[in-house]
Amino acid sequence: MKTLIVDPAVHSHGGHHYAAVDRLQAELDRLGIDAACLGSIAATPDVARALDCTATFTGPVYGRDYASPREFEARVAQTSRELARALKQLGTWPDILILPCCDQVLAASVARVLGRHPLKPPPQVLMWLLYGPHHRLAPDNPAAIPFHQEARRGFTALLKAVGDRRRLVAYSETEPMAAFYRALLPFDVGVAPGAGIALPSAPEDSHADATDHPHLTIAGFANRSKGYRLLPEAIPALLERHATSHFTVHGIVTGSDAEGDSWIFDDLERLGSRVDIRRGVLSDEAYVDLLSHTDLLLLPYDPESYRTRGSAISNEARRMGIPIVAPAECAFAWPAFEGGHGVAMSQYSPAGLTEATVDALGRLDALKAQASTVAGTTTDPLQGILEATVEAARARPRHGAADALRRLLGAAS
Repeated sequence: MKTLIVDPAVHSHGGHHYAAVDRLQAELDRLGIDAACLGSIAATPDVARALDCTATFTGPVYGRDYASPREFEARVAQTSRELARALKQLGTWPDILILPCCDQVLAASVARVLGRHPLKPPPQVLMWLLYGPHHRLAPDNPAAIPFHQEARRGFTALLKAVGDRRRLVAYSETEPMAAFYRALLPFDVGVAPGAGIALPSAPEDSHADATDHPHLTIAGFANRSKGYRLLPEAIPALLERHATSHFTVHGIVTGSDAEGDSWIFDDLERLGSRVDIRRGVLSDEAYVDLLSHTDLLLLPYDPESYRTRGSAISNEARRMGIPIVAPAECAFAWPAFEGGHGVAMSQYSPAGLTEATVDALGRLDALKAQASTVAGTTTDPLQGILEATVEAARARPRHGAADALRRLLGAAS
C-alpha cells in the first residue's frame, strides 16, 4: 500500500513538523507500510535522509501575506505544480495521502492535482486542520473573516476531488477549532491531537517528591505568538518572589518569525545561574529529558493566534503529567484548567504571567498530583486513527470507468 505524507513546512529537526512526520512513519511501519514524504525545498540533507523526504515546496506554510485573492490563487498554482512534479518524480500514485498540517492552499493544490488524473483512483486522505483560515489570527477575528470563503473553496474542492466523504477524514486539535470548521465545511471534523514524538508515560510517583526547588520550563520555536517577549519582565519578578525556583528557557529563533528577537535570550542569560538558556534544536532525547525534569510548563501563547488553536507541547504535557500555565482564552489549555492541572493567566501581560505562575507554585504539589492522575488515563489515539485509515483504503471499492467519469465531470463543474 503506497502512502505519502505531505507537509510543506518540514525542513529541519526543530519544531513539531519533523516530529509529526517521523511519528507517522514509525506508526505506519508497525502496520507494515512504508511512507515517503514531500517537504520544503529548504529541507536539510539529514532531514531528507531521515524522513525519506523529497524537497518539494518553495512556499512556506507560514509565509502567506494574505494581501489579496490573487495571492491565494498564485500559491495554489505554485504548490500544485510542485506537487505534480514531485509525484511524477516519485513515479507512484498514493493509496493513502496524509496531510499533518493542511491549510486551504494545500487542500486546493491537492484537489487540483487529483482532478487532473480522473482515471486514477483517489487516495484515502487523512488530514489535520491545525489553524484557521489566517494562521496568525483566531478564526473569529474580524481581520480573518475575509479568508473564510477561500478556506471553504479549497477544502470543498478537495472533497469533490476524492469523490466521497468516506475518503476524507479530518481532525483539529481542539473542539472550538473543529466546531469552526464543521460549520464552514461540508464534511465532519473530529478532535484529536496531531502526531508527535513518542513519549514515556508519567511516572506513577511523579508528584511524590517535594517541589521545594521547582523547575519551570518554556520551550519550542520562539515565534512571536509564543509569548517569549513576556519573559524579560516576568522571570526577574518570579525569581524575586520565589527564591528556590529554576528556569529553563529553550527557543529556536532561526527560522522563526522573530529572528530579530535574540536580545530576549541575551537579556535572560544575564539573570544568573537560576536561568538556563538553550538555543537551537534539541534532539528528541534532549527534549524529552527536559520535559521529564519539568515541574511546571509555561505556555504564554498569544490568544490572538491561539484562541482556538491546539498546542503540541500542551498535548505532551498532558501525557507526561506536567501542569501548565497558559492564558485563560486559549482553548488548548481548557482541559488542563477544567481538570485541575492548569492555571489560567487572567490577563495577557508579563504581570499576568507572573501572577498565574506564583499561584501555580503555591499549590504545585496538588497540581502535579492531578496532572499525574490525568496522564494515567490519557491515551494517544494516533495508532487507532492510522489503523482505521489503512482499513478504509483497503476496503474501498475498485475505481472503475463510472467513477472516473463522475470525477471528471466534478472537476469540470
